[in-house]
Amino acid sequence: LSAHNRLFFAGDFKALVSSLAPDNNFNLVEDDPRLVIPFYDAFGRLVALQGRALSKDNGLRYITIKIDENANKIFGLNTWERTKETIVTEGPIDSLFLPNALAMAGADANLDFLDKSKTIIAFDNERRSKQIVKRMEGLIDDGFKVVIWPDTISQKDVNDMVLDGVSDIVEIIRRNAFSGIGAKAKLSIWKRC
Repeated sequence: LSAHNRLFFAGDFKALVSSLAPDNNFNLVEDDPRLVIPFYDAFGRLVALQGRALSKDNGLRYITIKIDENANKIFGLNTWERTKETIVTEGPIDSLFLPNALAMAGADANLDFLDKSKTIIAFDNERRSKQIVKRMEGLIDDGFKVVIWPDTISQKDVNDMVLDGVSDIVEIIRRNAFSGIGAKAKLSIWKRC
């Protein structure tokens, strides 16, 4: 699927959410236009959606709504091929630029279903974020390969890399994915820079 077919626009995000989950009170603003990022499970059922603000003056940049409270907040499961290498990003938009990629919507996403030998976790390039560093440490402890971005990458995320014309992003991710003690050593240096 091409990326533009996986996103849509809502002129009134609150009205859209109310039509999908009428019994929930999400305290949303009326007439709030947003880019809508739908989250489907592996069977193609809508389980959550994320609304991205179209302007910086729009309060919360992202609002994530769970339609199915029991669903895992993972974007891309409906197009994912579990037998292939998987790259997991923080944001859904970042994942749209990568082959067979998934995205976590929040630090509480459960990644236990992934084959660690075929998975690379690529968090945003925010070495000063204690939350990201802590999550990276936890995933390294769990046996995942995690990207430790090289100093040559100054952009915050994959989307910014694409906008700045960085080429071979997938190769950069693969070359800088580390696990085990090597990942811990690299992370220790990276977070202090």
